[in-house]
Formats: sequence, structure tokens, C-alpha cells
Amino acid sequence: MKRITIVMFLLIYLFGDLRAQVPREYFKFAKYKYDNRDFKESKVFLDKALAGDPLYVNAFYLRAETNYELGNYHSSINDINSIFEIEKINTSFTGNYYLTRGKAYLALKDFSNATSNFEKSNALSNNNAELHYYKAKLDLATRTFFQALENLEAAIRINPENSTYYAFRSEINMVYQQPQKDSRGYYDILDDINLAIALAPDNYQYYQIRSDFLKSMGNTDDAVEDYNKMIELSPLKDKAYTERGVINLNNYEYRNAVLDFSKSIQINPNEECNYRYRGLCNNNMNNYSDAYEDFSKSIELQIVELSNTPNKYVLKNILAETYLLRGHCLNLMGSNSQACKDFLMAHNLGIKKGLNYYRKFCGAY
Repeated sequence: MKRITIVMFLLIYLFGDLRAQVPREYFKFAKYKYDNRDFKESKVFLDKALAGDPLYVNAFYLRAETNYELGNYHSSINDINSIFEIEKINTSFTGNYYLTRGKAYLALKDFSNATSNFEKSNALSNNNAELHYYKAKLDLATRTFFQALENLEAAIRINPENSTYYAFRSEINMVYQQPQKDSRGYYDILDDINLAIALAPDNYQYYQIRSDFLKSMGNTDDAVEDYNKMIELSPLKDKAYTERGVINLNNYEYRNAVLDFSKSIQINPNEECNYRYRGLCNNNMNNYSDAYEDFSKSIELQIVELSNTPNKYVLKNILAETYLLRGHCLNLMGSNSQACKDFLMAHNLGIKKGLNYYRKFCGAY
């Protein structure tokens, strides 16, 4: 009888220990998935871990970070709130909890709560580069540029090897300084983004930042080199093809531009500007039938977008211009009746020259 009691005790002990270990195993899988940026799978394992142990603080914290990465900002905040309900006193991680909750509030544009959480995090862990980085993002959102730069300086002092901080500082200075080419600010921005690329040479986003900046400064040759690198790094992303196509279009290299816009359309068939730009190229190469098809597709997509957009002013102007382009194309094809309808449509959308073209080509006064 004594032996049976001992065996039963051991079984109960082992079974209880096994049950305690299961949530930890789920957490290990979740952490592995998180580190490999598979956030959806990470959350699946974290949900299981917390189902097995609803007081598992580390799982709540990792799920808060995972929800943040997935854009589930309210869920991220709720996970941190759960931690505070479990832990009644501050620990060495409390500053991180406030930081994560502040990040989520910032993403929701709740700047007041973001500020409050960052201040609490700062009081507990001032020497935190990530905290200064997100405070800089808050400063940028509230357009306090000088304070944003100060926070980035602090982040860089703490962790000078983090490429993100230099890239972000270059973006802030683009807005804050609005530099002219070859000015001090121009070279400061280039120095920062070049350093970010040197630290992380395979980061697609950094080449995008630099290429957009170079293009805005009129340095299209170097911008094209960056677009080429972007395509090399991520050949299934459409932006670099579109931007390189625009440069080719402006340089009258229409055939190359058509190839770029066609590739971008293949990757993302719902981006109207690629059809509009390709239509311009085809029109300039006298491929009027192809141009008509492109302008028509652009108009179709713009009408859908217009119906789903509250601020319609800019979209209406682009749509009106596209009707003018198609009207010109139809006129060159000899379809004068349809061309006149497009000119009137452009006028009705707010482009005055639509009526001028109607009077010029359609004979109505």
C-alpha cells in the first residue's frame, strides 16, 4: 500500500511538472518564430502558452510585441495591461512594458497616452536606445523636429551600430531642413543614409530612402543605381520598377519605361499610375490602341479608388488629367466623338482646360 502511494505521488508530481512545462515549450516555439519574423505563427504558439498558463508574464510581453508587429495595437495594449494586473510592483522589465504600450499608443496616434508611457519608461530605464528612438518618432509625429533629433542623438550614443537610427535621422532632416542640393544639409542627409546602408547593406528600405532623396535633388543617375539595387534585393516589389520607369519616361527612353511599368503591373496589377505612365509612353510611341487600353484601365481603377477615399480633391485632378490624356489619344485615333466626351468629363471634374480642348477639337462654342 505504501509503495502504491509513493507511485501515485510520483505520477501526480510528474504530470503536474509536465503540464507546467507545456506552456514553456510553446513559448520557445513562439520566440523562435518571432525572431524569424513569422509573427502570425508566433502568436498562435503564444495563445496556446497563455491558455495553459494565464499568469505567464513573459508570454504576455512577447505577445504584446507580436501583436504590435502584426498591427494589432489594441491587443498589444491589452497584453501589457494584463502584465500590470499580474505584477503589482516594478521589476527590471517594467520600463520595457511601458515602452511597448507607448509604441502601440503612438501607432494609434494617441499621442497623449504615448507620451505618458514613454515618460514612465524613461523614469525606469533612461539609458534605453529604443526608447529614445520611439520618442523621436513621437516628436516627428507632433512636428517637434529639434527634439526628435536630440532623441536620435541619444539613441545613437547608446547604440551607434543600429542602422535604423541613422536612416530615421536622414528622413527627419529631409523634412526639417528641406535642403538644397550640395548644401550642408544635403550632405548630412546623405552621410546618414550612406552609413545606414554600410551597416545594413541588404536593407531594401534604405536604398528606397536614398533613391527617393537623390531623385528629389535631381540626381537621377545615382537614383537609378539604387533602384537597380532595390530590384536586385527584392525583385518581386513593384516600387523600384515604377520609379525607374518614371526616370526612363522623363529621359524619353519609352521602350525601357514600358518594360519597367509592365513589370510593376505584373507584380501589382491594381496600381493605376503604372497604366497611366505606360499609356503616356505608348501614346508617345504612336501605339495609340495600347495607350487607349492603358488610360482606360487607369480610369477604371481611379474611379474605384475615388469612391473609397474621403479626401477626393487630388484624386479628382489626376482622374481629370487622365481623361484629357485619353481624349487626346482618341482624337489621334480618329474617335472624335468619344474624345469630346472625355474632354467634357475632364472639365466636369474641375479641369478648366477640358472645356478649352472641347472647343478646340469639337467645334462647340
